[in-house]
Amino acid sequence: YQRRVREAVVSTQSTGIATVMKDEFGWSDQRTSLLAMWMSVMFVPGALLFPWVMSWTNMRTVIIGNTCLMAAGGVIKILSVTLIPLEYLIYTAHATQIINGFCGAVPFSGVMYITVNWFPTRERIVATGVVMATLNTGIAVPFLLGPTLVPEPGNGTNTSSALAGNETHDHAFYCHRLTYYLCIQGICMIMTLVAVVIYFPSRPRYAPTASAVTARLDIKEGLIILMRRGNFWLIVFAYALTSGVFNGYGLVLDVILQKSKISQTTAGLIGFSALLASVPANILIGALGAIFSRFQKTLTVGVLATGTVCMCVFVAELEFWLPRSMTLVWISCVVGVMCITGVVPLLFDMSTESSHPVSEELSSTVMVMGNQMMCNVFTVMLQIPNLIQDDQKDRLNYVLIASFALSVVLASLYRHSNVRLLIDAHSITVDQLDTRSIHQIRNAGVRM
Repeated sequence: YQRRVREAVVSTQSTGIATVMKDEFGWSDQRTSLLAMWMSVMFVPGALLFPWVMSWTNMRTVIIGNTCLMAAGGVIKILSVTLIPLEYLIYTAHATQIINGFCGAVPFSGVMYITVNWFPTRERIVATGVVMATLNTGIAVPFLLGPTLVPEPGNGTNTSSALAGNETHDHAFYCHRLTYYLCIQGICMIMTLVAVVIYFPSRPRYAPTASAVTARLDIKEGLIILMRRGNFWLIVFAYALTSGVFNGYGLVLDVILQKSKISQTTAGLIGFSALLASVPANILIGALGAIFSRFQKTLTVGVLATGTVCMCVFVAELEFWLPRSMTLVWISCVVGVMCITGVVPLLFDMSTESSHPVSEELSSTVMVMGNQMMCNVFTVMLQIPNLIQDDQKDRLNYVLIASFALSVVLASLYRHSNVRLLIDAHSITVDQLDTRSIHQIRNAGVRM
């Protein structure tokens, strides 16, 4: 039974429980990264398939199919610690990671399709922020759930006085806790499928804006247009250098924090608090972007610059360049993550504005592909033997700072575009938009 749980636990990310996985179950950092790599690798085909499927079907069909796969992965998680024969466990572990990675592309790639087809102009960025906030909530939960269900050895958590000093019983305690952890994840996935089947409409009864019914280019033409729009690629790389690098950095964050004398429990609480704080940040920054749409670029650069400064302070604390202050560690990490995640709705909206009339699902797919590719660079680096030793992983702190600083530069070079807003304000078509008409509309006092 203990071996069964030990193999099955690799089907879930060890967020917040890295110390337990290493001390109690013998997992190396390379093995944890290998399972995480499946998530990153399978995200790519899922993202590539999404625009093609959306070209001949509707969003309800895609979401139901996606959640069916998620529920299947949840069932496998539960069976991995109950009924599946031991010799097949390693295959089920990899299978769940492949499924999770493949399904993860749809929520990110589909967010802009939903907002443009369901919400009016002034609510689009806010709706994007709400969707991103729910995604961050799901990411934040394991940071609290993991250390709570699977407490760190020697961190003040006593199973019972009889178990103290009994390695066999203590190991059995962790096996049972990991079983609960897997089953909770599996049940949540199944409940998600039930909720989607009960209610998820294919499209609204009436189009909320003129741009929602504007004809979009097909995939081939859209890709050709995107390749020629440097303005769009500035946003793609700015997003990849912030969110993508930070996601890759998160794969070794536990190791870096351990080296900085921060316990697993504290690291989990910091990660949970940071991601939980990003939930209102997504909505708040999205609302500010809708209110001050004419200054969206300025707002984006300001948020990215703030996040860069906070991450510099956070790294300085981890590297002991500053006197250790846990208060400063908490504040710099929480505010930094709030800025990194909060700016995402603005970046997605800017990417769709600069790429119209390319379909939102295609431009969003390119965005998340760039983000995931950057994360994959970290994953591959961690898999190469002797490239980055455990005592050298704190060097990624410098990569983090440099990437964030470069994203600020790229966002500063972006030329603000409001093609969809012009279409919505005057009910005109893309073909009618030329330099003269845009100039006349702006002189007329239309809020961009």
